[in-house]
Amino acid sequence: MHNLPRNFFSWGAVFVHMGVCSMFFLAFALAYNPFGMQGFLDMGQGLYSFNLSILFAIALAVIAALRVALHFMKGVKHFTWAHYVAWCIGECLIVALFFSLYLTLMSRGGPGFFAVLIRHGIPFSFLILIYPYLVLALAYSVAAHHEAEKAGAEADASLIRFYDSNKNPKLMIAVSAILYLKAEENYVNIWYLDNGRAVRYTLRSSMMALEENCTRHGLVRCQRSYFVNPAHITVLRKENGFIFAELDVQNAPDIPVSKRYYDKLAALL
Repeated sequence: MHNLPRNFFSWGAVFVHMGVCSMFFLAFALAYNPFGMQGFLDMGQGLYSFNLSILFAIALAVIAALRVALHFMKGVKHFTWAHYVAWCIGECLIVALFFSLYLTLMSRGGPGFFAVLIRHGIPFSFLILIYPYLVLALAYSVAAHHEAEKAGAEADASLIRFYDSNKNPKLMIAVSAILYLKAEENYVNIWYLDNGRAVRYTLRSSMMALEENCTRHGLVRCQRSYFVNPAHITVLRKENGFIFAELDVQNAPDIPVSKRYYDKLAALL
């Protein structure tokens, strides 16, 4: 099974879970009087409101303590959905045990602890808290999915993929590593940084076929046969009527810039 998403362990999830679950328990009890809760908690002494408040406090305290403990489980490498389900069952069981212990002490001569646990403690905890537990698990999962999609999109945006003339993938590289592209007949030479050293990759393709992909990733056409990465340009130099882009890599050649593309490139710099 897959590991549990990291957002289940966050402090935000801790506070949301303890607040939502305990408040849901209180609201559900007041609205629906499940399992004859009001009659049992009243105990013939008008103690319904008092006992319900104590159960609310117990649920809040137990869930808070166990969710804080769960937060510190984030370092466990293989905490799966199965572990999380078991953890949630354990939370509800501990809440039921404390409910039953309190109610047994308050009933004074009433049913014993295990009878209270079976008839009241477990229904009051498991069968009420299951609703917020399921909703919150779904909400955390959806949020984790959106975060993963966003991270994937950001990762894709930082990488550029090059395909040859037959649409076969040939090179995937970080956009920030690319220096420039130079077209030569039926090939395009892609110059990029590898451990600080300029490296060439020759791709069988045309500049026209690569133009949309390059432009989308921030590379700029500077001459009919060149695309350049403006992030690596240190200066645009005019010399004898010609314009050149100097790169921030030692021994890199000057990249010719035509007057047609000069204004656009200069504006970016």
